[in-house]
Amino acid sequence: MELYRILDEFEAEIEESAKIPMTNKVIISEDILFKYIDKLRADLPEDIRQAQWIKKERQRILSDAEEEAQKIIQEAQKKVADLVDQTEVYKMAEKKGAELLQTSQAQSEEIIQGAFDYADEIMFRLEEQLEKNLTLIKKGREELKKTNE
Repeated sequence: MELYRILDEFEAEIEESAKIPMTNKVIISEDILFKYIDKLRADLPEDIRQAQWIKKERQRILSDAEEEAQKIIQEAQKKVADLVDQTEVYKMAEKKGAELLQTSQAQSEEIIQGAFDYADEIMFRLEEQLEKNLTLIKKGREELKKTNE
């Protein structure tokens, strides 16, 4: 930076200047003093502009970074919410599936039991009918034997 070079030169000029004996004071000509003041004035605005630009640029970068961080946070929150929703939907589907399976197993057992009960009832009636028929057949045979004798 030019400003530091000018200050270094000014410092060297002060060190080389004549000293007033028995004091910490130096003698610097007015021309030299004004020369360095002019140089500093000429260079100072450029350095200030650069510093202000750097400050603005820094602020812009920080704002952009903060905005990007907010976007990332929002996206992450949305993804978390989506995952929670998916998890809830999965849990509900799993629960509903388990309920349906249990219901269909109960209905299946009920249907099977009903089929067995129906088959047993039909066989019972068939057995009764066969017993009646068998009784009739035996009576018929006995009558045939009686008639034949």
